[in-house]
Amino acid sequence: MTADIERQLSRFDDFFTNSGANLNSDIAIERLCDYGWLLRPKRSVVSLPQGKDIGLVLMGITHGNEWAGAAVLNDTLAHIAAGSINLDIPVAFVLGNPWAARQNKRFLERDLNRSFARQGPSALEEQRAVELMPVLERTAFILDFHQTTRRSDRPFFIFPHSAKSHSFARQIMPRLTIVTHWGKPFSAEGMCTDEFVNSRGGTGISLELGQNGLDSYQIAVGVDAAIWAIRAAALTSAGEVEALRARTAAVTPEIYTWANTLPWPESGFVDLVDNLDNFRLVELGERLGSVDDRPLLAPVQGRILFPKYLTRQQQSQQASRPTEVLRIMRRISEDELPK
Repeated sequence: MTADIERQLSRFDDFFTNSGANLNSDIAIERLCDYGWLLRPKRSVVSLPQGKDIGLVLMGITHGNEWAGAAVLNDTLAHIAAGSINLDIPVAFVLGNPWAARQNKRFLERDLNRSFARQGPSALEEQRAVELMPVLERTAFILDFHQTTRRSDRPFFIFPHSAKSHSFARQIMPRLTIVTHWGKPFSAEGMCTDEFVNSRGGTGISLELGQNGLDSYQIAVGVDAAIWAIRAAALTSAGEVEALRARTAAVTPEIYTWANTLPWPESGFVDLVDNLDNFRLVELGERLGSVDDRPLLAPVQGRILFPKYLTRQQQSQQASRPTEVLRIMRRISEDELPK
């Protein structure tokens, strides 16, 4: 299995060390960090927001067991090399945690997507975040590709709400479900990539493609999103929003936010029922599982997101215990979003 991700990592390396030499001569290549490269059009006419010199970061395998993001970046690079995508802005391509990917693990020591802007970084992923932060601080936009651990009946955007983030997601894929939140960080453990970019004056969103693996449909969705993100970031930076408005005017996506988050208990073994997939509808009081011999019931009606299925061995290791069991979402309208 790990041979699959090795092929993706080799493709990424080969593009910038070998194939990249065949790029259009109007595009320059710049190394940003380990597994991070910038394609910069030499004659860009688009002015980026003040303080930003990267128009867009496309990022994959922020979690090492979510391999589709690497394939999305590689296929997008292949389109650029073939001349089917025009670059009007500098676009960075970053693989977040290839070291964990080689072991098919979400992370090695600490979740990279909770490791940005932390004090006193010491874990491997915290040190990786320190390497990536100078890149993310420079970008006007980021689209970070993720996958879920459990099945999902759809791809979906997820990001902290802002008018700019909402608009960017809609311009990329106007029909795609949006999961958003505001008022509090996504996790008390630390900043995610999109939150960090937002905190530095950029616009950050993430795209969950589906259950982890190298699924061809998910990769195709990701490449389509990447192509539109490149176009949307360039047109937005150029102030040509009217060129994108028609794409979003006729459709309204489903929008969800948190209704309830079930915290991980301080003691006891959590045993969830088998069928809690992402976006599954649960009713108030429905049995979701148990904590030892105590039933775990749904405190509200809504749709499940990010259920955590851990073995007894994983739960016995403090470092493996998550902060929450699952989230339950409620559907909202655009009018309910903060202005």
